[in-house]
Amino acid sequence: LSQVLLKLTSPGIPDMYQGAELWDLSLVDPDNRRPVDYDLRRRLLCDLQKLTVEQVWDRIDEGLPKMWTTYHAIRVRREHAAALGEQGAYTPLHARGDKSPHLVAYMRSDRVVTMVPRLVLTLKDNWGDTWLEIPAGSWRNQLSGSVFTGGKLRVGDVLDRFPVALLVRD
Repeated sequence: LSQVLLKLTSPGIPDMYQGAELWDLSLVDPDNRRPVDYDLRRRLLCDLQKLTVEQVWDRIDEGLPKMWTTYHAIRVRREHAAALGEQGAYTPLHARGDKSPHLVAYMRSDRVVTMVPRLVLTLKDNWGDTWLEIPAGSWRNQLSGSVFTGGKLRVGDVLDRFPVALLVRD
């Protein structure tokens, strides 16, 4: 999920394989390509639009968290094209606290903040006192629906309902 969100919100044009919207544990070598089940993807996409983040997470085996992340990130790219486009500024954000090396975060044009964990096996789902400062304002996590006020955010609070975050200033 971290790779998906980084790919879709970093500067540049994302490169996505057709049919890779769900978990795919095969190699990308052309010999390992398989037919894409588009009917399954259409059905899951329809389901996705009626589900809560908790329901999506309950269907992890179907790959819904990956499709959820892709769907919302692409929607944010469309709605905030200037911020995430070619002219959109990129500002690295630096977390503070015990687990700060476990967070990759950046802001695009003062409108969109991406937060993803790294080295998750040693993180053990414990952010401790780690926090990230973002500009003032009301920010909605597009992946969990949670709303935050700018300033110092406890990383554990932002990532409590979904393991990656895509914050957009309201």
